[in-house]
Amino acid sequence: MIRFLIALLLLTTPNFALAQNEENTILNNKEEALSNTYSPEYCEFSVTFPSEPYKARRCEGEGKDRCYDLISYTQVYEMASTVNFRVICNPVGQELKDAYSPEVMKATLKAMTKQSVVKEFNTTFREEDNYKQAGLVGEGLSGRTPTIYIAQLWIGAKSALSVEAELIGEPMEDADTLLRDVLRSVGHKEELAKAAEEAATESSDDSDDDSDNGGDNEDTAKPTEP
Repeated sequence: MIRFLIALLLLTTPNFALAQNEENTILNNKEEALSNTYSPEYCEFSVTFPSEPYKARRCEGEGKDRCYDLISYTQVYEMASTVNFRVICNPVGQELKDAYSPEVMKATLKAMTKQSVVKEFNTTFREEDNYKQAGLVGEGLSGRTPTIYIAQLWIGAKSALSVEAELIGEPMEDADTLLRDVLRSVGHKEELAKAAEEAATESSDDSDDDSDNGGDNEDTAKPTEP
């Protein structure tokens, strides 16, 4: 049963290892620039990058009939450290979300990353009203260079999102910050919109408080007449 569910998700949400396979076909050789946030209409999730990522249309399978958009973003820091992201979001049915238990999602992540991760550090799972999310952190190799590898799998009622992030080379503050900020931006659209609205409300309330306090201070600071 677990093998069937893993295969089903891999059919709908191909992973980066499959995307690298020589048998894959790039239908659109010219990568297409997107806005900073990847969030197609059919996808319940979104990911935000510091600048425009790129989209390439790829197909796989014997008949080249399983096609998807691969979103990629790469940043190199002083030839010492590189950060790579690969993101895919495809439509799925509610039955897939219902079928994915914590064990199945963790097994799927391991299957997705088996060609990239040589040592697994941690796997996590959480379930909210609108989605399920699992994550994996591990260590890999790019040639002889060690990497930190992070994979996330998000499954909603009508879409599935896979995110793979890779930090190659020496630790650098800028590279660590990019990795952290992009991964923090990943989420369910409704949840992100609610958080943004709450943050805006809180900011507005703080501004009102500062204005009130400023008025009081002004009155206090007025010199008394002799």
